[in-house]
Amino acid sequence: MRRRFGWCATFLILGATTVVAEAPKPAEAADKIVEEIWESAQMDGVKVGSAHTTVTAVEGDAKRLRVNVELELSFRRHNASMRLRMERGDEETADGAVVGVFMKQSQEQGRTLVLSGTLEDGKMHVQIDGGRIDRRLRWGDEVVGVYRLEHFFQKHKPKAGDHFSFPFYQPTLNAVVPMQVLVSDADSKGGETPPLRRVELRPDKIEGSGLSVQLPAEVWWLDADFTPVRRQMELEGLGTILLTRTTRDVATAAGAGRLPDLNQKNLIPLNRTISHPHATRAAVYRITLRDDPEPETAFAHDGHQEVVNAKGGVFELRVHPVRPGDAKDATPAAAEYLESCHFIDCDDARVKELAHRAVGAETDPWKKAVRIERWVKQNMRPDDGAALAPAGQTARDLRGDCRAYALLTAALCRAEGVPSRTAVGLIYVEKASKPYFGFHMWTEVFIDGRWLGLDGTLGLGGVGADHLKVADHSWHDVESLTPLLPVGRILGKTNIAVVSVEED
Repeated sequence: MRRRFGWCATFLILGATTVVAEAPKPAEAADKIVEEIWESAQMDGVKVGSAHTTVTAVEGDAKRLRVNVELELSFRRHNASMRLRMERGDEETADGAVVGVFMKQSQEQGRTLVLSGTLEDGKMHVQIDGGRIDRRLRWGDEVVGVYRLEHFFQKHKPKAGDHFSFPFYQPTLNAVVPMQVLVSDADSKGGETPPLRRVELRPDKIEGSGLSVQLPAEVWWLDADFTPVRRQMELEGLGTILLTRTTRDVATAAGAGRLPDLNQKNLIPLNRTISHPHATRAAVYRITLRDDPEPETAFAHDGHQEVVNAKGGVFELRVHPVRPGDAKDATPAAAEYLESCHFIDCDDARVKELAHRAVGAETDPWKKAVRIERWVKQNMRPDDGAALAPAGQTARDLRGDCRAYALLTAALCRAEGVPSRTAVGLIYVEKASKPYFGFHMWTEVFIDGRWLGLDGTLGLGGVGADHLKVADHSWHDVESLTPLLPVGRILGKTNIAVVSVEED
C-alpha cells in the first residue's frame, strides 16, 4: 500500500527556512574588523557552501567585541535546489565575558522571530518575539562565548586524554548548556603533517519543559598551534557538515558534483514492507541506534509504545496505539494543553471559525476531535515547500507539510475545548516501491485521561502502529522549532527491522 501523504519531506530548518542575525546595536555602526575566518563546507564529499565568522570592535567601546557566524549551504530536494542561510552571534568583553546574545529567525510567509539578550544584574535578559517570551537566565563569566571558544584551545593547550567542561549558550533552546570536552590523540586521517589534534565537544542532555533533547556533538581538529582548522558538525535534518578553514576565494567558489538530496538522507530503510500500515493495531520493531550513550531513551515510553529488551545499542520497540474506550481516568489535562500559544494559537479568530465549522453540533470530545481530523484532511493541501507558521496562518493558507497539519489539528481541538499536543517521530512510507521510515509529526488529544493519536494527513480517526513516537510537546512558551529537535537524535544513526505486525 502506497502512502498518498503523511511523511514529511522536510525537517526542522528545512522548508524555505532562513535564519539571519540581528545584533542589539544599530546596523549602521561602522565597526572595525578584528578577525575574519572563512571555511569551506562539504557534505558527503561534495562542496555545499561556506561559513564566515567576523569579529568586530564595537564602535565607542574598544573593550567589546561583536561576533557573527554565518553559514550558507545549498542542497537538493528531489530535482529542486534550495539554499539555507543561518546566522547567530554574541557580544563579549576583551577578557571573554559574554554580555549579549542575538539571533533572528524568519520564514517565507511565516512569522519572524527575534531573540535578543543583554546582561543585566548578573543575568542574561532574553526577549523573544518582542517580549512575548521574557526570561532572565542565570549567567556568569564562566559562560564561553563564540570568540572565546575559537581561541580556547590556543590558550589552554590541552593534552591527549584531557576531559573538562564549560557552559555554552545555545540560542535554539535559549539555555546555557554544559559542554563536555574530550581531547584525543593526534589524528592523521586527513593526511596533514604533523597530524591534527582531535577534540570532541558534546553538549549535556537538556531535560525540562516537557522535553528531553540531546544536541549532537561537534568534532574539531587542531593544528600544532591549537588553531581549529577543521570542524565536523551535525545539522538537524541535514546530516554531517565538514568545515575546513581556507581563503575567502576557495570558500565562496562554486562546488563541483551533484548536491545531496535531503529527502533521501532523512529516510530509514526497512527489511520488509508492511502490507497495510495504517491498519496495524500493534507491531514490534528491532532498533539499532549508533553512537548514543542511552539509546533506549531515544523513543517515547508511554501508552502508545514501550521499549523492551535493551542491550547495548539494540532494543525492541513495541507499538500499540491507545484506542478510545481502552481505559478511563478522571484526571484532567494540564492547563497548557488548552491554552493558546505562538504556534498553536487557538484563540485566533480564523481558527475558532474553522473549528466550529468542523465540529458542528457535536458535543462528545472524541467525536469532536475525529471530525476535526477529517476536516483537516479534506481541506488542507500538501505543500512541502511551505514555511512552518502558527496555526492561525495555516488556517488561512490551508497548505503545508505534516507539521502544519498537526499544529492546525491541535489548535482546532483546543478551540473546541479538547486538550491537545503534537507528537514527533517516524512513519512508514514507501518510496520507489521500497519501505522506509521517515520523519513525521501528528496530533494527540486527551480523552478520558489517555492521550490518543490523530493524524490530519490521513484522516482515519486514529493512528496505527506505523507511527513510531520520539517525543511530544504542548508548544507552551515556545517560539522556535525546539519541540522537533528530539528526532534529530535518531536520524542518520538508526537501523530499523520489522519483527512482527498485527493488523485489525
